[in-house]
Amino acid sequence: MPNINKLSARSGSGLVTLPKDELEMCGLLDDEGNPDTDVQLLIKMEQPGEWRVSVLDESAVDDSWYSGDTPETGVQVGAGGGV
Repeated sequence: MPNINKLSARSGSGLVTLPKDELEMCGLLDDEGNPDTDVQLLIKMEQPGEWRVSVLDESAVDDSWYSGDTPETGVQVGAGGGV
């Protein structure tokens, strides 16, 4: 199920959070359980109101838990709710 949240502001920019349990599933947390700040992300606008977030070094992602296609939810991932 997609994570729906509102935009937050930080230093004049929009901020969107990623679910910690999904970061954990992908192996993107450090030894203390915090997001691994050494991991670099690419955020690309696919079209107005839709963004794609990708890990630049895919070898850093543990995808062994993933076993199927992304389900069709009817909700655009990255489609923002208003502020």
